[in-house]
Amino acid sequence: MLAHSHGDSMYWTAGVSLITLAVVYGVIWALGKKFKQNIPLALNLFVASGASALVVGFNPFRHLFEGPVWYIYINLVILTGMIFLTCLKAAGNLDCIAYDILTHFRTRPSIVLVLVMLLLFFPGMVTGVGTAAILSTGMISALILRVCGIPNVNIAAILAVVTTIGSAAPPVNLPAIIIASGINMPYEGFTTILLVLTIPTGLFAMFWLGWKDFKIPSLADIEAALPSPERKNAFLPYVPLLVVVGIMIAIRAFPGEFPDIVTPMVFMVGSIVTLFTGKKYNYVDTCRTAISGGVLSTVALLFVIGAVVQVTTLTGAKGLLVLGAMVIGATAPALMYGAMAISLPLLGGVLTQLGTAVILGIPFELAMISKNQIAFVAGLSILCYFSQLVPPSALGGYFARDIAGEKEYMPMLKKCAVPSIVTILFAVFELVYADQFAALFVKF
Repeated sequence: MLAHSHGDSMYWTAGVSLITLAVVYGVIWALGKKFKQNIPLALNLFVASGASALVVGFNPFRHLFEGPVWYIYINLVILTGMIFLTCLKAAGNLDCIAYDILTHFRTRPSIVLVLVMLLLFFPGMVTGVGTAAILSTGMISALILRVCGIPNVNIAAILAVVTTIGSAAPPVNLPAIIIASGINMPYEGFTTILLVLTIPTGLFAMFWLGWKDFKIPSLADIEAALPSPERKNAFLPYVPLLVVVGIMIAIRAFPGEFPDIVTPMVFMVGSIVTLFTGKKYNYVDTCRTAISGGVLSTVALLFVIGAVVQVTTLTGAKGLLVLGAMVIGATAPALMYGAMAISLPLLGGVLTQLGTAVILGIPFELAMISKNQIAFVAGLSILCYFSQLVPPSALGGYFARDIAGEKEYMPMLKKCAVPSIVTILFAVFELVYADQFAALFVKF
């Protein structure tokens, strides 16, 4: 065991802890590959962070279970948001919306592309998880785009890139929440700046990948691909969405007058409304389906991220990363921004966007603490999210490929290159001029 004194040994302790975390993580990952076992990332990080504390003489038990407490609320938002989306789908409301988009706007490509973008944005906005969009509205959006003549490889790229950007849009941005909590900053004031970063880039991605191949479908083509769905009347399929959005607006427009029933309860109210606005379905089974699979893995990973933040703070590993980032920032600011643009997406290919937000996002933010923190965290979160397209994890990319019916990943990834690079460059530009962006788009 190592002594916990100040001075040079402090850096030694932090360095050994950080190296141990990386080595244990790498060993577990390699063992999983060798024995063809899919070891959950959450379990890998949990064991690695515990080992990193033990090897330098700390007892990590309390911290491994205290850190996750901070993420209970955001996990409730994710789970209830997924329940709401799955109930919308089970009630047939999403089918009705897709049918209306195609039949009413089929001769206006720009409107169809914008509405599909909003369909792909919404699930990520309310859960912060791009795969939630792909697995809910992604299938409907792929059908709309296919009817409009867009090739499968472009559809896969649209699903991958647009859901990635959409999951960074407000109100729920998980990397921003993680980075903010890591520097003891409330997750407030992000709405406008995140919309500025996501709406233009989302539109660019949609039109870059979809405009050229768009062909106006006939009504016969629409009926063949998506027969007129069952509905009680033309308006009812939209009621659950209007209820959820209306309550959220009322809470913010009339603070103190309209009761703040918190976001998870808003989503549950919306899910119950779907029981009366579409076809009959088993509510309990649908809720059970909604919180299983990929979303459960995300929730588990978020809890473990809390443990990693706590343990790396305890051992000084987080502080060592911050110090290294500050040295780079002080000596070569351009190198710092280049490191952000490259390392956050690439490391996230191994750790996911949540892991990279903890390991690098927090240190980068603390290294640039003199800039407006809200604007800077918003820009960092965009870079973190693009790890959803980077192998080996590439959860968003692989799901998008499968939904679109593509067999190979690289052709889709090549299609994603231009909108991804444009979005990353825009995020870096926003980071460089964070104070100027904040003066325009951040209230405080």
